[in-house]
Amino acid sequence: MKTYPIMLDVKGRLAVVVGGGQVGLRKARKLLDAGARVRLAAPDLPLQQDPPAGGPDDDAPVLNHPNIEIIRWPYDAKLLDSAFLVFACTPDRTVNSTIAADARRLGILVNVADQPQDCDFLAPAVFETGDIQIAVGTGGSCPGLAAMLRQMIADALPERIDRFAALLAGIREELKAKIPDQARRSELIRQLACREVYDEFVRRGMQAVRDRLALLVWEIK
Repeated sequence: MKTYPIMLDVKGRLAVVVGGGQVGLRKARKLLDAGARVRLAAPDLPLQQDPPAGGPDDDAPVLNHPNIEIIRWPYDAKLLDSAFLVFACTPDRTVNSTIAADARRLGILVNVADQPQDCDFLAPAVFETGDIQIAVGTGGSCPGLAAMLRQMIADALPERIDRFAALLAGIREELKAKIPDQARRSELIRQLACREVYDEFVRRGMQAVRDRLALLVWEIK
C-alpha cells in the first residue's frame, strides 16, 4: 500500500481507542504522551492496576492518566462522538471492521490493528530520542521488517544528536525574536544543522555552536 507520510499534532484532541489488550494500551499510551485526550473503551478493562514497575512495556500509568476517559462497555458507535482519530484494537476482526465503517461514515480517520485494508492511516514503527522521531513503514505489508529497520537506524544515530537538536531548536526561537527576515533565519539554521557543526558540538559542547552562529551572523550581515 502506498501511503503519504505525515507527523500529526494531536495535542488536546480526542482519540478513541477501542480495545483494552496490550495493543490498545500501547496506542493509548503513545497518544497520551503526544498530548491527546484519550477515550479508551473495552468491557474487560480492570477497575485498577498495580503501581508501575518502570519498564518500557508497563501499562499501569495508562488507566490512571488524567487525560484518559475509561469506558467499560462493548463497542457502540456513540463512542466515536467528537473523535479526531479512532483506533480499533479489539480481538474481533468483524467488530474492528464495523468500527472502521462507522468512523469513515462520520469522517474520522481510523486505524485498525492488523487490518491494513480497513485503515485510513498506518502506525509506523517509531524511535524517539528528545525531539527527534524516526518513523519507518512498509505500507502495512511487513510490520516486523519496519521494526527491524527502526532499530538499525536508531543504532546508527550519532551520539548526543537529541541534545544537538534541542540546542538548534532553542537557537531558532532566539533568532525569531531577533531577526525579522525569515529567509535569513532559515539560512542561519541551515548552516548550523550540518555535520561539521555537529562534530564541533560533540568536541566542545554548546559554545562551539554559539561561536559558529556568531561567525555566521557576521558573515551574513
